[in-house]
Amino acid sequence: MSTPENTLAILGCGKMGIAILNGLLNTSTTETTTTTTTTNTPLPTHFIATVRSPSSLTTLQSQFQSHLTTSSLTIHPSTHNHAAITSASTIILACDPTDIPSLLNDPSTRSALCSPPPTSSPKLLISIAAGWTVSSLRNLLSPPQESILYILRALPNICATISQSITAIELPSEEVQLNASTRVPRALISLTEGIFSRIGRTVQVRADQMDTFTVLGGSTPAFIAVFVEALMDGGVAMGLGREEARMTVAQVLRGTGDLLLGGEHPALLKERGTSPGGCTMGGLCVLEEGGFRGLVGRAVREGVCVAEGMGRGVGLVNGTGRK
Repeated sequence: MSTPENTLAILGCGKMGIAILNGLLNTSTTETTTTTTTTNTPLPTHFIATVRSPSSLTTLQSQFQSHLTTSSLTIHPSTHNHAAITSASTIILACDPTDIPSLLNDPSTRSALCSPPPTSSPKLLISIAAGWTVSSLRNLLSPPQESILYILRALPNICATISQSITAIELPSEEVQLNASTRVPRALISLTEGIFSRIGRTVQVRADQMDTFTVLGGSTPAFIAVFVEALMDGGVAMGLGREEARMTVAQVLRGTGDLLLGGEHPALLKERGTSPGGCTMGGLCVLEEGGFRGLVGRAVREGVCVAEGMGRGVGLVNGTGRK
């Protein structure tokens, strides 16, 4: 039976929302227990997704048809956001960051999120929108003092589509936790971890680290894709077929990632792969001569500056001046 306490609503259910739905729905159908791994906090068992366009509605209905027939999932157009929020105690804000002002400024949406007890039960709002801080969301909503609205921020990455994301969960600041009206219970942080552990790994970070994680966790797949393309092009230039080059580099990345996750230090991994006068050392020398390390580091710093600008509503690309 669906109740607000066991229901999760995803507003703006695009690619990332679909990935989260897949992870949670697959869990609820394949496991007899739906609690987090760290505590006994129950995970949601019923889900509501809202989408903006008719084509997205049709796509989701087709993709999740089997779950629609079991009543564990309902899908609505975004005109039903108010009803979705009212029916759920946990809400994931998954829409495009540029759509957030219009969504949260809608009186019916704000009323559903911010109505004080006993009109409404306490809500947990989890934002996965890049550039939107907890404080900026709370300032936009301006909930009444007597309402109970908990806000957390989480940042998954594109690998969530294959349940291999690394998701940062922002720890509430001391200021937030000292305020009785905004203090986030530990059980809700655990619930958030449980939700995102269904699409990969999670890590807790401070608010001042989120912009850095936005780049290191969120932008790195694109950075690596550029490096992969360059490796493939080099292999093709030397006679290897493009598909063979792609499979080779992809498998190397998977194996290298497993070694690093197993505790292997990158410097030792590099040392193990080199020999005096060998081809690996020859290639590494070219990378070092080209300033590869410094260039990658600068790309990360530039990305962080842009992320910081997004949080202030300022678009800054290649103009940050951080060297």
